[in-house]
Amino acid sequence: MKEQMALKRVVFQEGDFPSQCTGCRICELVCSFTHYTIFNPSLSRIKVTTDESALIDFPSTCRHCADPTCIRVCPTQAISRNNEGVNQIDTERCVGCGECLSACPYGAISIPLGEKVPISCDLCGGEPQCVKYCPRGVLVYGSDEEDTSPGG
Repeated sequence: MKEQMALKRVVFQEGDFPSQCTGCRICELVCSFTHYTIFNPSLSRIKVTTDESALIDFPSTCRHCADPTCIRVCPTQAISRNNEGVNQIDTERCVGCGECLSACPYGAISIPLGEKVPISCDLCGGEPQCVKYCPRGVLVYGSDEEDTSPGG
């Protein structure tokens, strides 16, 4: 059996999540500003979704799965995992085919309008700004021991 390291990622504070998330979308704005110096949620690597039927909001972002489907399906090997366990997209190798978008079970990869290559959470180099600025403390940067990959 292959031993897996505890991967650090943006996780959700334990408690009555997702009701703690107010849907303020500050995480989306901070993310887009951090990466593009513009407040534009479509450029965010974290997305807040509203479930109208349950009247709840919940953020989602790359889970940096233990066995990432996005890496396996990329025909040009443009997605890899760095030494810190963060999935990264090589924009020079990526052809924008969208296979990774279809493969991600969490919808955590997107191609912003007008762009050629996808974006995904890069954990801001180990200091996720979405976590830092979440006013309710719903987001935390940490690890858990469970395998979050599909079928894991």
